[in-house]
Amino acid sequence: MEQQGPATPPLVVADHEPVQRWTMQLAPVNAVNGAMLDGFEAALDAAVADSRVAAVVLDSGLKVFSAGADATWMARTAQDLGPQGLLEDFNATMDRFRMVCLRLREAPFLVIAALDGHALAGGLELAAACDLRFCADTEGLRLGVPEMDLFGCLPSGGGGAQFLARILGPSRALDFILNAKPVSPARALQMGLVDRLYPAGEVSAQAVEFAREVAGKAGRTGVTCAKRAIFVAGELPLRSAMELDGALHWDTMRRGNFLPGVEAFTKRYASGAAR
Repeated sequence: MEQQGPATPPLVVADHEPVQRWTMQLAPVNAVNGAMLDGFEAALDAAVADSRVAAVVLDSGLKVFSAGADATWMARTAQDLGPQGLLEDFNATMDRFRMVCLRLREAPFLVIAALDGHALAGGLELAAACDLRFCADTEGLRLGVPEMDLFGCLPSGGGGAQFLARILGPSRALDFILNAKPVSPARALQMGLVDRLYPAGEVSAQAVEFAREVAGKAGRTGVTCAKRAIFVAGELPLRSAMELDGALHWDTMRRGNFLPGVEAFTKRYASGAAR
């Protein structure tokens, strides 16, 4: 008997040109599984191909942002195929997840994670792969990578160790990963794990507003160049980084909003000087 698909897709894309809002709603915890990854891959393909998209806000329609791997699937697979079978299936899924996370970081548009609920394990890896993280200042909300406590392994299904090292710095990331204890939003802000705190229920709206502002100022070209200057050039030796920075600067001025911005600025300046 053929099973009916879910009434609601795991990832719902709402287009608010030039900003998109991607909302995860795979009950109960937005598990990172094949269906969710199908949604991400399709959304990424479409957004990368659409030059109008300058920013994406990733949020959740559930009480949690994401709790990572699908525990129900893990238990069922271990029972059916044994630990070795689970390991093989799990790694195949995580290979896809790792590529999704890399594509988010390398996307030619800004990606903001709006965290209005727990972000744990693979869920925090997903948030760490985004360019910015805005979080609800909610008592009881937790962000963490408990893999070392649970399984004695790194949070690297989605490359989380790499993203966390780049966000927190090597020593602080290592301490966070080995300690494996989730932290509060206030502590996450103090560590640099999240970038802004907002009242509960306001995070997505604030992220969309920020994304609209950035998209309006910079456009897709400006955003792409800014991401490359920070995330790509920032990992190069200084001389190579300066060369890439210069190329990005001129590309932004040539193809982005610089020329119309200069025209508007000089008109305002001339108008003010005439007074």
